[in-house]
Amino acid sequence: MFLGGFDGLTWGRASRLDRAAELIATFGVAVIVLTLPLEFTAKFLDQQLSRFVILVVLVAFGYLVVKRRRTLVIPRFASVWLLLVLVIVSILSWLVTRAPGSTNTLLDIALYPFVGLLIANLVVTREDHRRAWIAFIVSGLAVAALGAVLYLAHAQIWAPNPAVAHRVNITFADPNITARFLTLCACAAVLLFAARKSPPWLAFAAAVACAVVLPLTFSRSGLALFILMVALMVPLAFNRRRAAAIAVVALIAFGLSTGLNPDTRQRAADATMTMADFVTGTHHATSSTPAIDNGIALEDNRVFLVAAGVKMFTDHPFLGVGYGGYQHALLTTYRRFLPTGYTDSVSHTSVITVLAEQGVVGALLLFAFLLQLAREAWAARRRKDDWAVWSTISAAMVVPIFLYSQFEGRLLQEPYLWLALGLFYGAQQIALRQTITVRAEPAARARSSVEAA
Repeated sequence: MFLGGFDGLTWGRASRLDRAAELIATFGVAVIVLTLPLEFTAKFLDQQLSRFVILVVLVAFGYLVVKRRRTLVIPRFASVWLLLVLVIVSILSWLVTRAPGSTNTLLDIALYPFVGLLIANLVVTREDHRRAWIAFIVSGLAVAALGAVLYLAHAQIWAPNPAVAHRVNITFADPNITARFLTLCACAAVLLFAARKSPPWLAFAAAVACAVVLPLTFSRSGLALFILMVALMVPLAFNRRRAAAIAVVALIAFGLSTGLNPDTRQRAADATMTMADFVTGTHHATSSTPAIDNGIALEDNRVFLVAAGVKMFTDHPFLGVGYGGYQHALLTTYRRFLPTGYTDSVSHTSVITVLAEQGVVGALLLFAFLLQLAREAWAARRRKDDWAVWSTISAAMVVPIFLYSQFEGRLLQEPYLWLALGLFYGAQQIALRQTITVRAEPAARARSSVEAA
């Protein structure tokens, strides 16, 4: 039996506490993945269940490091250093301004990097990666199936925001975040099926289920981006023929689910109008969203929020209004940008948020990180070694996360970003270690030959 840092002999000699810690460390990432969608648990536990799971896994890993059963490794890639600088600059920016109501935003950027580091240190074998990604598409299938049941039963687990109570949010607080999650799971299913890294039936079931249920969230960004993201996975896959097969099935299911339901069909038309409004800078009321007193659609607020963010940037171009300070600035100095009756004061466009809060410095760091990450991911894909598949799948998830964040916010605050980064750097670290070992072997053999002579 081989399990994490134990071989068969040491496993038999290990104490019960050592065994328990190793079991938690081995299966911890999969459990974290399975509990991440359960945002509704915060209603009963004050915190999401996944955070308690992360804490338990962190303690178990720390114990194993102290007992020298496992080793803490800090990934040393250029993108990691750029990300670290971005995080430090964000924290310093917050310390200078300390905008009211921004504490949660600070905690996200301060703590999630440690979660990513934890995950990178836990996925040390191919089976660890396979287990994590199978858990991911299982969670997508489960959430989608639950969403279908709730929709047919006209029921909800929770509805924290009355403005979206008529939409399917399933286990998440926001239907738009639900749509993002379902898109990620469908994309992962396409890549896993193409690479033969999961049971074929599971990948197909997850992709189709996510495609069918996503329109029920009424997410305009989801209706637009699901098609684009699933199609994008085909050229990214190593076996494009297999990827195209499952992608076509998922897109057909998505089209049928959207087109056969009058409500989702109308929502898709509204989504098209919203995207056009976002690009052109205009705004129109849509038939499927409620309107406030001045006749403007309640949800058609991205234009005003973007305009306010741009003004914050032009007023504070170098350092912005401070990390986490967008909402406070909008409700005070830039209140004039919100029409009467609007209550949404959170930026839904991550690039605008970064420009407004951290100015040119933060924006340059963010884009430098994303560019370097893309370069490392492309280099990993071109390696075509045993770890290239896992690196590619992880890096591919960053694309829909980034694009969704331009319409629904949550980029650096998105837990699935740090999950993807942790899995990516975990695969990259092992691939680098193997490359160094392979390069060192000829030199070692040469030294042995010289010594023998």
